Amino acid sequence: MKRDVGAELDVQITAPTTLEFQIAVAPHPGAEVTESLSFELDGKTIDPDVREIAGEHGNEYENIVALQETLAALDPSALKGRVVGVHCCSVDSYLNRTRVAQADGHNLARVYPGKADGTLSERVAYALQNDFLGQPAPHKPACLVALHTFGPGMMGATLSGYNIYPAAPDLTEAQRAASLATGLPLVWGHEFDPAHAATAEMGDDASGRTALYAAYLAAIPAIYWETTWGGGGAEEDKRGLHRLMVHCQMLEGTNEPIAPRARIESVGEHGAGNMASHHKAPLPGLWRPEVAIWDQIIEGDLLGTLRDLYGDTRAEIRASRNGTLIGMPRMQYVVEGMPCGIVV
Repeated sequence: MKRDVGAELDVQITAPTTLEFQIAVAPHPGAEVTESLSFELDGKTIDPDVREIAGEHGNEYENIVALQETLAALDPSALKGRVVGVHCCSVDSYLNRTRVAQADGHNLARVYPGKADGTLSERVAYALQNDFLGQPAPHKPACLVALHTFGPGMMGATLSGYNIYPAAPDLTEAQRAASLATGLPLVWGHEFDPAHAATAEMGDDASGRTALYAAYLAAIPAIYWETTWGGGGAEEDKRGLHRLMVHCQMLEGTNEPIAPRARIESVGEHGAGNMASHHKAPLPGLWRPEVAIWDQIIEGDLLGTLRDLYGDTRAEIRASRNGTLIGMPRMQYVVEGMPCGIVV
């Protein structure tokens, strides 16, 4: 015998506030129980709203293609809620095929929350912070996804990443669940200090002023993805976006459980999520890797060498920590400061 049990609660809100709702169910043995929670604002149902951005770095192309094709393939009649995407956030860097905007030299992904009267990148970040993410209910986003690749000449383990906020466990858990839902091979969480980002210099790679920080300021769960540049990342992105929309109950169906190849949480390590800081090349040269993606690395292991045009070794890059190798350059000429091994 099927039994429907429901409850309705009216809450009058007269000022900005945060509400937390929980459903507690104690089923009888053998009973099949389902649960759901829905909201209405002034009589209108609040449906899920997911925001997706690509092209924060203009020389990362797979994520732009993935977002274009995902949005084009959506059937609005089958969609519950809204998906709002920005195909290319940094048009300046896209047109110049660079990571940073040529107009101001800024990395868009390090200048949030931006400035209304700032440089080009700062104004774009300000608009994304306030107009794209800062909308009130019923259009407040349920989740933000920032799509990236490892960058030109880099290869890596496709991952879904998220910030760990010790002072905001519910937000952290929502981000962890969203990352796991994507079915991507690596799920990586890294502790983040919002106080550091708030005082760090805008534009600094180590500042943490990313789109995830922008979402934190708006109290929105946020995740990011990294795929291999030129390595079929667009298809991985599209599958992950579809699974995320199912997870957010925007599309019918259920996701087939896919356990990640690895789950890593970097706790107590300030700046662990800043991949640009890992094992920087001390000088330019021809990179010759000695390890492979997914290898388990021990501190002191030889990751690779930098050689001159005659084949002579100019520098050895050795691991500064234990962990899993998730990214490194392909065999190529690298410039000073380029990351030569991302170990987490």
